[in-house]
Amino acid sequence: MPADKRAPAPPAREGYTFPYEELYNNTIVGICFLKDRHIIWANPRMAEMLGYAPGELDDHDVRIIYASEEEYDRVGRLYPEMARDQGYIHERQLIRRNGEVFWCLLSGRLTDPTDPGSPSVWVLQDVSDRRLAEEQLRRTNLQLEQMVERRTRSLQHTNEALRAEVERRRAAQQAATESREKYRSLFRNLPLGVLVLDANGTVVECNRSLLSYLGARTAKDMPRLLEDPTRAFRDGQPTSLAALLRDELSPEQCRVADFEFGWVTRDGGRRDFTVISAPRSSAVTFTFNDVTQQRLAMERERQQRDALTHASRLSLVGQMASALAHELGQPLNACQSYLAGLSLRLKQGDADLKSITHAVAKIGMHLAQATEIMRNVRGFVSRRPANFTHTDLTDLIRRTITLMEAQLRTAGVRPLVTAADRLPQVSCTPVEIQQVFVNLMLNALDAMHDVPADRRRLEIRLAPTKDGMLAVTVSDSGPGVPPAVADRLFEPYFTTKPAGLGMGLMICRNIVESHGGSIELLPSGGAGGAGGAGGAGGAGGAFRFTLRIAD
Repeated sequence: MPADKRAPAPPAREGYTFPYEELYNNTIVGICFLKDRHIIWANPRMAEMLGYAPGELDDHDVRIIYASEEEYDRVGRLYPEMARDQGYIHERQLIRRNGEVFWCLLSGRLTDPTDPGSPSVWVLQDVSDRRLAEEQLRRTNLQLEQMVERRTRSLQHTNEALRAEVERRRAAQQAATESREKYRSLFRNLPLGVLVLDANGTVVECNRSLLSYLGARTAKDMPRLLEDPTRAFRDGQPTSLAALLRDELSPEQCRVADFEFGWVTRDGGRRDFTVISAPRSSAVTFTFNDVTQQRLAMERERQQRDALTHASRLSLVGQMASALAHELGQPLNACQSYLAGLSLRLKQGDADLKSITHAVAKIGMHLAQATEIMRNVRGFVSRRPANFTHTDLTDLIRRTITLMEAQLRTAGVRPLVTAADRLPQVSCTPVEIQQVFVNLMLNALDAMHDVPADRRRLEIRLAPTKDGMLAVTVSDSGPGVPPAVADRLFEPYFTTKPAGLGMGLMICRNIVESHGGSIELLPSGGAGGAGGAGGAGGAGGAFRFTLRIAD
């Protein structure tokens, strides 16, 4: 504290003498004597510690050296304890003359313990460096504690993450084990044959179903069966199953693919299989499906369909029997007339070569006409194999019109055939497509039964489509198909005719779909043909079917 702010000086030392004063003057610690909290005497070291000149602190209130009033009062409250405890030691913050605060260890006691009013002696030691070191040590310890706490939390988190990872891996391992068991069970009991080959074509694994399919007793028999060149065949040619599978193991086969092959069993029977190959990184999995029964069922279905189609053609010929008899009767009757006339002239002897030649030519012409009619009928009712051939539909329609000449003449209808230039051929079985034409044309004639004869129109239009098909539209000028029955026309046994069986359009659909095409009833008036242009007063009916254009 500056000198002008010091408390009033107490009385002088009043004759006090301090033993060992010379010794006190040369100590390395600060020493002072106090009386009623006034400095009676302070040694040079104490004055130096506090930034004063020797003797400058003498006769001043001790408040001058405390950093705050609080510190000063706190020490004052401890004076009664000094007399009781024979001394006092404490660390306090003191203040130097320049205002710098520092820590100091103070220890004091009364010079006469029996007299509380006697002067007290105090020893001062500067402990700032120690306190600074302790503070640094405390901060270091705090930092270490914080670091340890952070490391502990980090280790806890790491341990928790490790425990979670261990649990996850344990669960994943358990799930993988369960999955492997499920896979093994599925692999063993799958009703499909499964074969796994490595990149070299070596058998890695096969299941029971495949062993049963190929007639192998154990998996050890598989390599021998795969290499046997007499057991497998494809496209009618014998080969080994290993050769078929090697084609799927080639580098370019890096996608899922499927193929078919036949297999000769140990008892000489035949089984048909479809195979799906699925490549993996180091192996290829082949799945075998036995389709023998499916193929037999399809063959039986085809045979039944062919039989039904043939029966339908016979039924159509039966419907046309009277008209065909009339058509055959005309040329035969003409032949009979020419023969009777020729025979009569020969008996009379007035027949010349010219008249005989003329009669024979007429007879030959009418017989050729009858023969053509019979050829058409025979071809229509014949049960030929369903072989697809390249067919000119325009020519097929011409022959169909010739076949139905009697019905068309009776109905007073002459079909109009409209075809695009250079019409491509189609791939079909001609007799089956001719049956479709006959059915549709007979239905058209039935639909126009009540239409006046001069308004009956039957049109057949042919035109290629954008998707590689040839479209055929058969339209009439009848009243059209009622909307209430339009959706059921192709159902079996459904008919609007009193004596109909309801099989004609259903058979037409089966034939067209077996050729890869489709058949449909066009909306009323949508044909743009006879129904709309005939002026019959009805919207007309029109059926459209498609066939594949031949390559």
